[in-house]
Amino acid sequence: MDNASGTTQSSPDAHTQVQSRRQITTRADRPCDTCRKRKSKCAKDPGQQRCVLCAFHDRDCTYQDAPAPRRKREQEDTPASTDSSEIRPRKKSKTIHIPDPPLDTTPPSVEPPTRSLLDRTLGLHQTTHFKYIGPSSPHEQKLLDILHRFQDPGSGEDEFKFRRVTANTTFLSKSDHQTPLGADIDNDLHAVEQLVHPHGPGLVGLYFRTVHPSYPVLHKAVFLEKYARSYTEFSPPLLAAVYLLAMDWWEFDRELSSKTNPDAVALSRLATKALGDVIHRPKLSSVQAGLLLLQRSGGDSWVLTSQVLAIGEELGLHLDCSTWDIPSWEKGLRRRLAWALFMQDKWGSLIHGRPSHILYHSPSSSVWQLPELTLSDFSESMAEEGSAEVEKGKQLFIHLAKLTLIMTQALETLYHPTSPVATVLSQAGVQGLLDLIKPLALSLKNWASSLPKELHINILPPRKLCSNGYLHLSYFVTEIIIHRLIIRNLSLPSTSASLVSLCREAGKARLERAIAFVEGLKPEHLQAFWWFAAPKSLAYIRTYGGLLWATSSTEKEAGYYRGMLGDFRWSLKVRAKGVGFVTAALREMEESLREIDMSRDILSISSSRGGLVRDGEGEGDGDGGAVAVVGRQVGGGYEGYFGDSSVGFEETAAGFELLDVDVRVAASGSAQGGYQDGQIVEDDGYFFAAGMVDLL
Repeated sequence: MDNASGTTQSSPDAHTQVQSRRQITTRADRPCDTCRKRKSKCAKDPGQQRCVLCAFHDRDCTYQDAPAPRRKREQEDTPASTDSSEIRPRKKSKTIHIPDPPLDTTPPSVEPPTRSLLDRTLGLHQTTHFKYIGPSSPHEQKLLDILHRFQDPGSGEDEFKFRRVTANTTFLSKSDHQTPLGADIDNDLHAVEQLVHPHGPGLVGLYFRTVHPSYPVLHKAVFLEKYARSYTEFSPPLLAAVYLLAMDWWEFDRELSSKTNPDAVALSRLATKALGDVIHRPKLSSVQAGLLLLQRSGGDSWVLTSQVLAIGEELGLHLDCSTWDIPSWEKGLRRRLAWALFMQDKWGSLIHGRPSHILYHSPSSSVWQLPELTLSDFSESMAEEGSAEVEKGKQLFIHLAKLTLIMTQALETLYHPTSPVATVLSQAGVQGLLDLIKPLALSLKNWASSLPKELHINILPPRKLCSNGYLHLSYFVTEIIIHRLIIRNLSLPSTSASLVSLCREAGKARLERAIAFVEGLKPEHLQAFWWFAAPKSLAYIRTYGGLLWATSSTEKEAGYYRGMLGDFRWSLKVRAKGVGFVTAALREMEESLREIDMSRDILSISSSRGGLVRDGEGEGDGDGGAVAVVGRQVGGGYEGYFGDSSVGFEETAAGFELLDVDVRVAASGSAQGGYQDGQIVEDDGYFFAAGMVDLL
């Protein structure tokens, strides 16, 4: 009895000692319990106590479970042993495998599902997509309550299901394979990988060194963990977009630079096709792919921007996800993507001259709920946390978001159809306009003064590229859109000569600063990442200079701007070699300003008639409003300015007709300045025509 008792009492201690020995001797050599269950590699970053997967899920690494007994292959994975849905096979090797042949074979066999870290996500599930159910949709909230309460948790994947993330926020889920073209995903993935093989891993590494720090719309830890298993776990357009962007820095990788570049045209074509296929099953990867494709030089598209924005709203990116029942890392990723979409829409609206899709006034009074970005929204950079480049990239993205809010306010205050500018000018003239603009200018000044040192343009780490350039270029464009409106309206009769001089000097200073910034860019800036708005932003600078030239009061002043813009264009040309956004900017300038001949004396009179457009000089009456239209005679018509464009005028019985736009200027109204009784009167080298604008 005593022996039995003694044996019974000693066995727990012996078991504890065995457990302790096993943990001490095998912990460094075998995977933790979580990785063992998932059958994934257990990897630790240097100096970390927890493996990447446990740190990712914020759980402790434990080594309590004994190794599972080996079983025959046909008994290893049974449906009963799983509780998730993962249809595409998982590769256990890190080696990228290209099926042979990849395109003309049947899809790979479906292995039984295993548990995935993405199963709890709302926007990155492997085989299911979720669509936000809005308050006015046909899905009645009371019925959703009933369905949510009594839904069978074991219902099949092919049935509609609802997922509730808060008491009032519900998503509809559906299997990816029930959507059109759902079966094409494997073929597209193999085709993408085949185009870059065997350089895929090198391109992924290059992307995260050059693009991701400055434009963090991916979750690096999730992406790399999936890529280490197999490229087949990705959305085809996202994988193609990462490869395409990385290829712009092909020469910066020691190993890749000696190899033949993949076919970028074919890869771009495939990425565009694949993105069109996945819009029916919206996921965060679809938004990421669209945003990255838009950042490519020459990839900017207002139509694609609209599509990607719609996908984001399907995913509920316009909502504040702070209280949702989703992983914390997905919340941070969703906030970054929401701000990336917001910035894409607002800057796209500016440079394309289109109405914004997002109505935003403030976080508390807008359909798009955008909590302010914080450093905690970028918490996935585990291996590189504390790295100077990673930290700088976070600050760059946050300050670009803040600048976008100021630019948005300026755009809506000064250029929106319901802008108060016309009323202010009619009541208080240019001085009233300056008062309206003052808060915007002050916000812009405060933003510039708040930039941390690492975001200054002259801070260049040794042997590293610097992406601060596109942030500063965006700042100069925001300044320009404010001063552009002032310069446009200085010809109002009520404006004093001293105020005109003051405003033009301020406008001139902005142009000089912007051009000096561009001319001061070093190779480390030019070869770094520049986002989609950069080419048109450079063209914006030249357009603004053209406006100052066109409104010059003396030939000396006009000659100054003519020379400055010539130097600016030359400066871009010598920097364009191998710099995609500069090349695209020169192309934009040629397309938008090629009809304007700045070589001529702006104040000279041609042999018969000539002059300069003077907005606002002359009056008319009628429903259309008064305008002034002036031109220089060229051939059989007149060339001049109407608004921002160089246009032609044809003399008609009713007045003048613009030759290249569908607008008619009728000669009617009272006489003022150089216009009298419907006739052009030459006076001191100018002639004016004032009348009504009738949209035909």
